[in-house]
Amino acid sequence: MKKFRIAATLLSTVFAIGTAPVLLTACNGQNGAKVEVVYHLNYDDAGERKVNIPAGSTAVDWNATRDGFKLKDWYTDKACKKEYDFSKKVNGKLNLYADWTVYEGKAAVTFNYNYPGSRSPFTVSVDKGGKVAERYAPTADKVSRLGMKLDGWYKDADCTQKWNFETDTVSGDTTLYAGYTVNNDIPRNSKGEIIYENVQVNFWLANNGKGQAIFAKLAEQFNKEYEGKIHINATANLADQKTFALRLQSTPEKSVNENTYYSVSDIYAMAGIEYSLDDWYEGAVRDSVYKGALTSVPMLASVPYVVYNKTLMQKYSGGKLPANYSELSAVLKKAYEGEKNNADFKSIMTNTGWTFKEATSAAAFLQNGAEYYTYDEDNALFMSDWNKSEVRQGAETALENMYNLFGVNGDCHGGTGTDGEYEDALTVKAVKNGNALMCLVNYASSNDLINGNENLGVMPLSNLFTDSTDADAARIPVHTFGLAFYNGATNVSNIQLTAGAVFADYCSKHSEMFTEEGWYPVRKSCTDTEKFDAKYKDLLKQIGNPENFYTFNGYTAGKRIVNTICAEKFIVPMLTERELNFAQKAAEMSESIGFEINN
Repeated sequence: MKKFRIAATLLSTVFAIGTAPVLLTACNGQNGAKVEVVYHLNYDDAGERKVNIPAGSTAVDWNATRDGFKLKDWYTDKACKKEYDFSKKVNGKLNLYADWTVYEGKAAVTFNYNYPGSRSPFTVSVDKGGKVAERYAPTADKVSRLGMKLDGWYKDADCTQKWNFETDTVSGDTTLYAGYTVNNDIPRNSKGEIIYENVQVNFWLANNGKGQAIFAKLAEQFNKEYEGKIHINATANLADQKTFALRLQSTPEKSVNENTYYSVSDIYAMAGIEYSLDDWYEGAVRDSVYKGALTSVPMLASVPYVVYNKTLMQKYSGGKLPANYSELSAVLKKAYEGEKNNADFKSIMTNTGWTFKEATSAAAFLQNGAEYYTYDEDNALFMSDWNKSEVRQGAETALENMYNLFGVNGDCHGGTGTDGEYEDALTVKAVKNGNALMCLVNYASSNDLINGNENLGVMPLSNLFTDSTDADAARIPVHTFGLAFYNGATNVSNIQLTAGAVFADYCSKHSEMFTEEGWYPVRKSCTDTEKFDAKYKDLLKQIGNPENFYTFNGYTAGKRIVNTICAEKFIVPMLTERELNFAQKAAEMSESIGFEINN
């Protein structure tokens, strides 16, 4: 219920925050403590107003103004679905978002920048039946697109009907779409094809053991095929950042600094390379896409899986592998009872280093329908669904099942090892020696510990953390790596960027080569297991269906939410706690996730 609204006039799009007057109601301050209220005007190029009010008081229902629009209400989410109640006391930072509607007799005209990953559309209000003043249209400098120049505004997204600002009129809400032509700074033949003549491309192979040898081999192979046209200089030595645009990157790590990378969608468009997200497995490449734009070229995945002792599995289940959480917990309990005279025995184990935290730790939540965050395409914003009762219940189930498997007082009598970040040697050794029935292998660099051992079996993570039969139950969280284009490489020309794109596309189409080192290709055309390297073929066939591989949406806060907040702050410490309230733990996680997204 609203108390009152204080009028204020918006003098410009962007506020001088420091001189804004403080808006507040009667003070109920708690020892003088202050909290911040941020009013987001919530449209393209709009500013925000920040005010400090006494903790425990109520915020002002500010009557902000916008030319041609009237304020509908204030909301606690950018999509304007959760209306704010101004009778509530404010005891912590509060973000409010304005929702607008055009005045009667007016129409909203939206300028859509019309390419994947573009900035949010810009909307103005004009008279119905009137013309759109051309001065309202965003200028070329605001519609800058790599390798492209603005050609004008169109009535349709395919840019077949150009809008005439002199004669066309508006009958109702209207969307105009930007059209583009290719810049002329790249040499092309009469067919518009790029002419490459000994173009040199520096390619940085991050020194972290993620397929560098394969990329180096691909570069050598590519250079022979493109001799005299394009030459790839592949190196782990980042001598001069300004000359290295093309880089091998961990996808979540790249996403942390999303704004420092070019859109691959733009570079591919400039290079004339056609692609579809359907070229790759949908779930595996979600972290390669940011707000609709491809931001790295997906290459390979490290897939976590379960390894088990065949002798013990035969002893306690007749060799039958569990197909859901109930079956898994039953065989683990049976094995523990049968081996309890062995003081070192744990039914199932995992390490809790980086490799666990970065991907595997999310398995129970993904399989129980409690994804940490999602992306709302219609409103172009990231959000959490944990406020929904069914999602919160899924989170509670995930926490309980994870604890029962690996917690110190878990029903299944599992445990955690102390392996390093990139290997699972100790937990695999426990399975080999009969001191554990199973363990999680969290990273592909541990594949050699299992490969070729006749008493070790392999099974995928799908369905093991839930009894649900929904499609979510089969999800397997994976680590992914791809090629990205650093936009701080200021000494790299557009033709070098397009040449790098040609090489990236080449690597993607030959990514079955990564199986030589135990990595899984995520391009569909490269996952015919008959193409896999013989050394790891049998293992890779068993670790999961690539249709079930899953990553979180590309997001600057994604790595922090998955790794630092959910895994490091909650999941890993939880496994050593002796008394737990899973509903309370889920509520605390939800609050932390929501705070990260909203701030």
